[in-house]
Amino acid sequence: MKKVFVSGCYDIIHAGHVQFFNEAKALGDHLTVCFASDDVLWLEKKKKSSLPIEHKKCVIHSLEMVDEVVVGKNLEKGLDFKDHFVCIKPQILAVTKDDKYEKIKRELCAQTGTEYHVLPKTPPTFNPVNTSSIINRIQAPQEVPLRVDFAGGWLDVPKLSKKGGFIVNC
Repeated sequence: MKKVFVSGCYDIIHAGHVQFFNEAKALGDHLTVCFASDDVLWLEKKKKSSLPIEHKKCVIHSLEMVDEVVVGKNLEKGLDFKDHFVCIKPQILAVTKDDKYEKIKRELCAQTGTEYHVLPKTPPTFNPVNTSSIINRIQAPQEVPLRVDFAGGWLDVPKLSKKGGFIVNC
């Protein structure tokens, strides 16, 4: 059985992640996905996870191409997955072409006799998105309340304002 291993933050799962998982799985018979723990995500991206760990694990594991899901907890930058990687002993570590930890991941693969395989970022057939654009879309107001106040009164502002709204006081 040929084991393939991938790792990443995967904070909000989107079609780009699914495409990557499909392409990684095509390299072997068994796909292990390792995602960053809350502590690692904070160190790496300076943000909290959008989903609790067990929810994220459930969502990723429900994808048909994923055989195993583990949580990376090592605090070594770029190698939060190292303990699982050494234990599972995959034949292939699949990464995307823009992986910023290529050097240390290649070194780990050389030490463990694992093939380092770079996959292109294949966009889906529809408009691609990334985690940051999803967050921005969620946070963007659908309706922007506009209040122009010439009298200087602010009593109703907390009731009317929303994040991203505009209030003009003249």
